This record gives sequence, structure tokens and C-alpha cells, in this order.
Amino acid sequence: MYPLADRVVLVTGASGGLGKALCAELLGKGARVVAADVDEQSLAQLVEELGGDRLKTHRLDVTDPQACARVVEQVIAEWSAIDVLINNAGVTHFSRFDVSELEGLRRVIDINLLGSINVTQAALPSIIQRRGMVVGLSSVAGFSPLYGRSAYSASKHGLEGFLSTLRVELAETGVRVLTVCPAFIQTQPVQRPASAPQGVARPGQASATAGRVMMPGEAAAAIVTAMERQQRRLLLGKVAYFAWFLSRLSPRLYEWVMVRQTRGEVES
Repeated sequence: MYPLADRVVLVTGASGGLGKALCAELLGKGARVVAADVDEQSLAQLVEELGGDRLKTHRLDVTDPQACARVVEQVIAEWSAIDVLINNAGVTHFSRFDVSELEGLRRVIDINLLGSINVTQAALPSIIQRRGMVVGLSSVAGFSPLYGRSAYSASKHGLEGFLSTLRVELAETGVRVLTVCPAFIQTQPVQRPASAPQGVARPGQASATAGRVMMPGEAAAAIVTAMERQQRRLLLGKVAYFAWFLSRLSPRLYEWVMVRQTRGEVES
């Protein structure tokens, strides 16, 4: 077991539904939580909701490597170390590749993949010193295709490769690496804002999904339990298990089911 009491845990994307739930769950375990997000107003609301001297917040744009390094330095100055990093910041998009604008596709990859790399590189020396943990929020789209989400799927496939390689490279240091693969968590309002550029939006805003929708608190509890158990991978929910096995046993059948379920939403 990996006890979380008094561990310093940095959570990116902390103002979203899952981010808030993770912060609450970790605080309940006695961890010291650093909530990082680009949205300062939402971070202020998070403090109002959770409060306490075990919670600190920092504005952070994960696509800025220098900003990541500064925040990590500030956290270590405040609390002496970072034990655990949860790479939760992410966005998605709702558009076929052939009609997508390059700016939007690049934005998704910059946040989901390069953002995780930026923060991990900044925090890793402390995590190695503390024999801590790196957690990455991947997706079913990290190991299988997802219609209308080419850049999102590319970013999550890349994150899968990054985390699995990091796990191998850090094995001798005692650092654990957990890859979390949820199917769908209802973390945002279903209705996407019309002003979202090139279809880019926070994850958790899809309205077409197979199976039961998982709520943020339920997902956060499962993720924190997997952290305590030092798991390598967490398939989060029955749909994720179904997708994992079907995509390997019968890729064509998986693609038919997936396209049938998701195509209408993307093209509407």
C-alpha cells in the first residue's frame, strides 16, 4: 500500500469536475493538495468549497514549460517536496479530422500530451527523491480509436506511450506510474458552449456515450484507491473494460459499435 496521508500531491486541471473531486478525495485521505489550473476564478471557488490549511492553489498553464518549473519551485519552497503528480489537465474536440482547423488540433495535443510532459519533467526530481508517484489521466481513446476525436485520441495514445516508458525507466528508482483509462465521466455540462474554438472543449461534455455515466466523485475514489494500491493501470468503469477487451479481440466490431454510438453527436 502507498499511504497518502501527509503526501504532497500536485493536481493539474483541478478546477474541472474530476479535478475538484480528486482534490476532495485526497484531502479526505490526509494528503496536502496543490490544486493547479489556468482558471483562477474556479480555483478561488475551489478554496471556498474545500478550504483548509492542507490545500494550496496555483494558476498554471501546463503548455508553458517555464510556468511549470516556477510552480514546482514554489510548491517545494512551501511544502519542501512533491510526492505525487496527477496529470489531469485536458481538453477534447468534436470534429472530424478532414474538417478540423489545425489550431484546434494542436491545442488539444499541446495541453493533453505536452502539458503532461512539461509538468512531469519539472516535478520529477522531487518525485524521484521521495520515491513517489506519477499519475496520468488517459482514456479509452488512448488505446482505441474514437470517431471525431483525432487529436484527442492522438494525445492520449501519446500519453500512454509516455507513461509506459516512464514506468520502465523509473522502475529502479521506486517511482510508481499509474495510467488511468476512463470511458466517460460527466464532469461538465452536457451542452457545449457555441464559442468553443474549433470544437475544443473540456472533457466530460459528450452527450452520446455507451453504458452508465460515471460521476466525478465515484471516479476520484476509484483513482485514489488505485494509487494506494500502486496499480499500473486502471480501467475506469465497465465500458472501459468492455472497450479494452473488444478492441483487442475484434477491432472491426469495436469500431462499428463505437462509430454507431458517437458519429451522430460529432456530425450534428
